Amino acid sequence: MQNISKEIDNFLTPDDTKIMKGIAIICMLLHHLWFFPNRIPGGVFPSLFNIFNIPSVSYFGIFGKICVPMFFFFGGYGVYKSSFGKPYDIVGRLKRLYFAYWKVFLVFVPIGFLFFSSQTPYCTDPFIYTRFNNFALREFFSNFIGFTSTYNREWWFLISYVFALVTFPFVRLIIDRHSARVNIFIAILVSLMFAHIFPGLKRVEALGILGNSHMYLRFFCQIAPYAACFWMGAVVARNGLLDRLNNSAKQHRLLSPLTDIAIWCLVIIMRQNEVGDIFDIFFIPVLTVATMDLLGRIKFLKKGVWYIGRQSTSMWLIHSFFCYYFGLPAKIVTVTGLAIPSLVTLIVMTYVASILLGYFWKGVGILFQKGNSIKISFKRSGVSSEK
Repeated sequence: MQNISKEIDNFLTPDDTKIMKGIAIICMLLHHLWFFPNRIPGGVFPSLFNIFNIPSVSYFGIFGKICVPMFFFFGGYGVYKSSFGKPYDIVGRLKRLYFAYWKVFLVFVPIGFLFFSSQTPYCTDPFIYTRFNNFALREFFSNFIGFTSTYNREWWFLISYVFALVTFPFVRLIIDRHSARVNIFIAILVSLMFAHIFPGLKRVEALGILGNSHMYLRFFCQIAPYAACFWMGAVVARNGLLDRLNNSAKQHRLLSPLTDIAIWCLVIIMRQNEVGDIFDIFFIPVLTVATMDLLGRIKFLKKGVWYIGRQSTSMWLIHSFFCYYFGLPAKIVTVTGLAIPSLVTLIVMTYVASILLGYFWKGVGILFQKGNSIKISFKRSGVSSEK
């Protein structure tokens, strides 16, 4: 155990992890706003130029989906570090995740049924503006526990992350028994299995109903190597790989504002035009080192991204209501008809809503505590009067 503790990664502090989650949530909002013109009022945003014959807005919108593997990577990294040398508290992990989900669910879903149940079409995808037309108890319960995401299509992430948390003890058991090289090889293997092998197995007739199994489809048939990125995050934390990568880059003088931006550009081009998302397990550690170096030189930007990262979970759960499902906010977001102003508007609206939601539930907690205090006082006064 002493040997392992020397290798544990210390590159990202908890605040640094929030900063990287801030980058991830900005990528998520960018992806959902810029890449799905059929879901937003006004449709396609105009692009000033093309990149490899693709409109720039769409090009960067496609790349924005790296947000999901980023969240999984930093999730695996954080879970491993926070549970290092201690028993893994799976109940506590799931409780925190579901409580964050339910705090948004119990506010925004009722708002949807109360105020956005009869919306005139404002985009070309009927799924978007009809989400709250009809209430069904079974659908409500299924969405509440995260098994389905018919109220908010972007909530599919929840059940996949639950799977990652549930399987973490198995992941940790393997990681702690092998070297960094073996663990990286296993992460590559896991990536290939989840992206190609498991989805192919569901079409094999000899395996019967496997292709129709809800659990198999949700947990094993992922369109990108998300589970592998969670695994890789834990591998990086266990073996100090970000520290090693950062030290090596500094030793060879590869970190500077110019090279940091060049690394981002290179990763975007490689991911979009060459290798796809299968290499996210390698792209994300490299982007992490380059991003932290760049933001370390721009203090005000680093602080701003940190504030956004603190609200990343709530912003993930909230933003698509403003971006898609609630007609009036969606029209406000896209009122300029321009990509960057619309993105800034969505970030600000979602951030403010996240802050206000936190105050709301804090107020509910205070009222609940006061109610309990009053009940206790009444009981005590009743006992005293009887005496």
